[in-house]
Amino acid sequence: MMRKLTEENERDFFDQYSGMVHGTLKRLGVWHSHADYDDFVQQGLLKLVEAYENYPKDFEQMECAKQFGGYAYQKVYWHMIDLLRKQKHKWEREMAWPEDLEANQPDIQMSIEQSYQEMDLLKNMLPLLTKKEQAYLVDAVVNRLSVTEIAQKQGVSRKTVYEWKKKVAEKLVDFLEILKS
Repeated sequence: MMRKLTEENERDFFDQYSGMVHGTLKRLGVWHSHADYDDFVQQGLLKLVEAYENYPKDFEQMECAKQFGGYAYQKVYWHMIDLLRKQKHKWEREMAWPEDLEANQPDIQMSIEQSYQEMDLLKNMLPLLTKKEQAYLVDAVVNRLSVTEIAQKQGVSRKTVYEWKKKVAEKLVDFLEILKS
């Protein structure tokens, strides 16, 4: 039986049954201080309305209305357990943020002038290379792709990418002195 919670019944319904959501959260150990407490309450209220709309018995009979409390509580309780399980699973999959992350990071902030110099250098290098070698250099230096990623992107073997790398290094040996200074 599908029924809708009308605006006239809404206030009475939530006054009577919304405490059930808070009780369920309390039973599961989710307190007001929990970061997602308000989200859990909203989810519980939505599940409560869904339970009302899908309750299989006639709600107008007094006996069935009393049974609704247990039915709705179970629906809300199972839903909260599912949400908590999903949240726990998500936390387990996520890696903790290392405390010393910033200390281990290289200084990637480069000046605009340095960036322009590098782009100028790259423009001077590219005409000396074949199309495939140019693609390798751009992927390796600008896009910072690994040999495997470049091979997949270009549709060639890793051995071929290593050959491009060797040829690029041979052709651009003169630029090595510029890069060292």
